[in-house]
Formats: sequence, C-alpha cells, structure tokens
Amino acid sequence: MVAEDDGLFSRLRSGLRQDLSQLGARLTGLAPRRKGVSLQHRCFDAPDGRVRLHLRTHEDATGLLIVNGTDALHLSPLQADCAALVFDGMNGRGLEARATGGKVALQVGQALTHLRARYGAMRDFALEAEYERVRTAIERLSRPSERCRVCEAGIPQPEALSIRAQAPLKADLALSYACNNDCAHCYNEPGRRAMPSLDTDGWREVLDRLWQIGVPYVILTGGEATLRDDLPEIVRHAEALGMICGLNTNGRRLKDAALVEALIDAGLDHVQVTLASQRAELHNQIVRADAFDETVAGIRNCLGRGLHTITNTTLIEENAGEAVQIVDFLHDLGLRTFAMNGMIHSGCGAASPSALAMPRLREALTSARDRAAEREMRFLWYTVTRHCELSPMEMGVGLRFCNAAEYSVCIEPNGDVLPCQSYYEPAGNLLRDRWERVWECDLFTRIRFRREHPEDAGLSAECHECEDLRLCGGGCPLERQLTAANGG
Repeated sequence: MVAEDDGLFSRLRSGLRQDLSQLGARLTGLAPRRKGVSLQHRCFDAPDGRVRLHLRTHEDATGLLIVNGTDALHLSPLQADCAALVFDGMNGRGLEARATGGKVALQVGQALTHLRARYGAMRDFALEAEYERVRTAIERLSRPSERCRVCEAGIPQPEALSIRAQAPLKADLALSYACNNDCAHCYNEPGRRAMPSLDTDGWREVLDRLWQIGVPYVILTGGEATLRDDLPEIVRHAEALGMICGLNTNGRRLKDAALVEALIDAGLDHVQVTLASQRAELHNQIVRADAFDETVAGIRNCLGRGLHTITNTTLIEENAGEAVQIVDFLHDLGLRTFAMNGMIHSGCGAASPSALAMPRLREALTSARDRAAEREMRFLWYTVTRHCELSPMEMGVGLRFCNAAEYSVCIEPNGDVLPCQSYYEPAGNLLRDRWERVWECDLFTRIRFRREHPEDAGLSAECHECEDLRLCGGGCPLERQLTAANGG
C-alpha cells in the first residue's frame, strides 16, 4: 500500500512540475506574435572583422536571418522562434554559451520550456534538434568568414527566388538630388535636382519608419549625399537603431579627413566611391568637373582610416577600352574590392550615346573580370540583363536580377517611395501613406510578381515560358520600357 502511495505521489509531483513548467513558459517565454514585421539586431566585433545579424519575423510567423544586410536565410515559424530565443541569449561578444557546455545545456533546457508552450504537439527531441540547428547556425554566422554564409549556416533553404519578400532588405535614401559633379550619363532626371529635401528630423523619422517596416540596411546617396552638413547625424541615428549604414558618393568631400572621421565615429559601415577613370583628364571629362584629385584623396582617406571602401565605375564608350587599367589603378590604390556596371537606362542615361552595345559590354566585362582574378581582387557586377543576351552566371560574376520594389526601394528627398533609385514613378510617401498601401500598390506588385505574371509586368512574349525567367526576371524594367518606347 505504501509503495502504491509513493508511486501515486511521485506521478502527481511529476505532473505538477510539468504543469508549472508549461505555465511558466506561457508567462515568461516567447512573446506573443505581433501583427506585422519585427526586427532585432546583434553586432559582433572580432579582430578580423565585424558581423551584424538581423532577425526579422513576419506576420505569418516566418522569419529571415540576415547577415551583414546581404545574405538572408529563410526560417520556418519554429526556426524563427528558436532564433529569437538564441538572440535573447546573445551579448556583444557573441553567444554567452560559447564558454562552457553547462551553459549550453542550461540554455537548451530553458529554450525547450518556452518552445513546448507554443509547439506542445511536437516531441522534445524534435524541438531540441531544431533549436540546436539554429543555435549552431547563428554561432557560425556571428564570426567573420569569406565562405558562403547561407551554405555555412547549414539550414536547408528553398529554391533561390522562389519566395517573394515580405518587406525590403535595403533602402537607398536619396538625401538630396544636388550634386557637385555633372555626369552626362547620370541616371537622375535633371528636373529633380531642385527637389526640396527633408530636414534632419525628417530623415530621422524616415529611418524610424523603415526600421518599423523591417528594413535593416540603408545606403545614403543622392545626388551627392556628402553635400549635407547633417550627414553624420543621419548616420548616427541609423546606427542607434541597429541599421547597417553605407554611403554612395563621388568622394570629393571625403578629401576632408575630419569628415571621414566624423562619419566613422557616427557608425558608418562602408563607402562606395564613383570613379570614372584612372586618368585624371578622362575622369574629369566624364563627370564634367575638376574632380579627380579630390575623389582619389577621398578614397585614400577612407582606406587609411580602415573604413570598408570600394569603388564603382560605369562602363561607357569613353572608358570601356581602359577597363584593365582601371582595375590596376584600383589595386595600386590599395582596394581589394571594386564594382562596375553598364549604362543605367534612366534620366540622362536613357538617351546617352555613350551606352555600350551588348557585345562591347561583354568584352569590357570580360576584361575587368579576368584582370580582377589575376590581381586577386573581388569584382562586383551590378548590371541586370536578360540571361538570353548576357548571362552573369555564365560570365562567372554571380546571379544578378532586378530587386526593385521587393528587396530594395528608394526614398526620394521629399520622402516619396520609388521602386528603385532610377525608377522615377513614386508609389506613395513614406511619411504620409500607410506602408501597406505602398507595398501592395499596382506598380510594386507588377514588378515584384513579374515571374508569376510576366504579361502583366510587360515582359516580352519570349520571356513568358523561358527557363531563365525565374532567375533573370526579364532583365531591367527600365531598359525594357526604353526598348518598347523606341519601337524595339
């Protein structure tokens, strides 16, 4: 009788502990799912570099784990919840559990308590396995690496571009359309240079709104962003929110070492400087200003302060024959990463006679690519093309596709939202209109769902059933519109 009573009390105690555990999980565990998108940020500094991780969770409970603003891992609802628990256990140096196995076991036990409350129908071993998979992935990703971050994470991913984005990953902020260069092929529309710009508080509000939407990464651009005296203040606010913040510039004002220092102190993560040529005479001819010496001085200042610095060069008739020499010049400056692109078919570039025909573009691209390999430099190619005309995959420069109105948007000086920085058709105003109205407008959805509905997006008939459509998306919509306007 005593033995039976002991067994009964033992089962009652066990059941009571389980009930209390589940109650505790419900009271103190995973936060209730909120409506819309949420964003969390963790930053890790190491001797060999910095890693910034963002966890974005969506209204449908799925998530994205974003590495340095560019590599994104899709997460199931369970994986997103596991990642949220791992983020809660992080500090500025990485995972607190790195030190001892005991802490790892403690964190796993606490995580299981929380996960049971939401996924009670799943067995503990399955919850623990998924938590460990996510924890290990974040542990790896919190360290700098030259390897493919998606591959390194070890979390199975859906087919590339098979899932539409629920919010942008990046926003280009055109702080002003004013510029101290005057490039004849500039993609900005000339009539926009006089557009009034928001004041400092207005741009702070833009950054706040973008963070609420779930955008972890902003690039400050123009026009010429460095013409604004409040640029460090805008950078500082982005950094305070947890955003990655970059700057696209002609580099002329960065000749001032004090400005470079102020931007770094404010939290600027990287800079991209436009360089038209390695020769002063040609560079100045292309940008129509006496700019070369200031631009190169700006590059040197950024490199000298350890700011992650790259350049970008638009390949046009005037400089395409010197692509190899440009690469050599950049290498000798101390750069180890650079970018190039073809003509952007917008603004002054839409009718520019300097645009390269496709065979000439391919030739210049090949020359730059091969020289970069010889110099052991990282080469970024930006131009979006139809793969049937020029396949970046076959050229060995990676997957390139139009990310407008999906992975990237642009905010104009007055707060209007564009599909991308060179697509001048506002979809609304970030500060005045509900984001859902902008994101779901006809223009954005036509661009975003062009693979699913190519006819609605205006893609040519040969694109509709093309096997490359999933990857190339029909190329650049601006080039497509220009071709159609010219009767092509």
